[in-house]
Amino acid sequence: MSKTQQYPWPNGKRACISLTMDNMGEAADLHRGLWPKDKPVGSHISVTEKLPLMLDLLDKYHIPATYFVEGWNCPVYTETIQHVQQRGHEIGFHAYQHEVWKNLDAETEVGNLNKSVEGAEAIGVHYKGFRPPGGLVTDRTLDLLKQKGMNYLSPAAERPALVDGVAMVPFQWESIDAYFYMASTAALRMGKGDTEEPLSPQVLKERLIKRIDEVVAEGGYLALLFHPFLQTEDEKLKVMEEVLQYIVSKTEDAWIAQCKDVANWILQNPDSFGNDPGWDKAEWKKN
Repeated sequence: MSKTQQYPWPNGKRACISLTMDNMGEAADLHRGLWPKDKPVGSHISVTEKLPLMLDLLDKYHIPATYFVEGWNCPVYTETIQHVQQRGHEIGFHAYQHEVWKNLDAETEVGNLNKSVEGAEAIGVHYKGFRPPGGLVTDRTLDLLKQKGMNYLSPAAERPALVDGVAMVPFQWESIDAYFYMASTAALRMGKGDTEEPLSPQVLKERLIKRIDEVVAEGGYLALLFHPFLQTEDEKLKVMEEVLQYIVSKTEDAWIAQCKDVANWILQNPDSFGNDPGWDKAEWKKN
């Protein structure tokens, strides 16, 4: 089945594209026990050096992004998160410390959600949506999100949809930089017919440009995803910029929108979107 299908988008646009970012600072490493106990937190190079470069690129091409940030970061990187928001970007929820959400028990799920939302609201951030680490959620999650005022989920799935009153604004593994760059995503790559070894920035660029062309031709939705901690060399930032340039070249045909705006459009046009997003249950990490 094709990963996209024709939907009605605003202003007669043929397709919709979102530029997104995930992960901030030390959160995931702390959860996995990889951050040295005697090493301070709050000045991670991905936050102090890489993120500003990415934000400058987004400004340069006038692209509004959605940045999914772990709740742990709100009291640690308060000024950075507020700055991202002040520059016109959406802050979304990305678990507490990047825990694989679908594996949580009920008590942990509720607790991590509550403390994340409370921490965000304390610094002026009001989450509208959640991108779950691992791409999937529990059978409790949608109701919990609605209770906290969130109206969308950004899961690993094939297409936008409306499920139990929650908009599905999906991502696809093959459209994220981690799929290409990380040794730890080898099983994911091989499961989708790629090599065990990481792929180059040039391959990422070629694949993403091809995917953009497909989505515009078919009238679908595409979320692209870049991680600040993976922008470790000039070539990777250059490729990100080239992808942004290509997105801008498609604005006559594609609506470039933050995830919250895509969600609102889906909710306003429920008859135009089905209720099956085509969940992708591919495994990446266990925790």
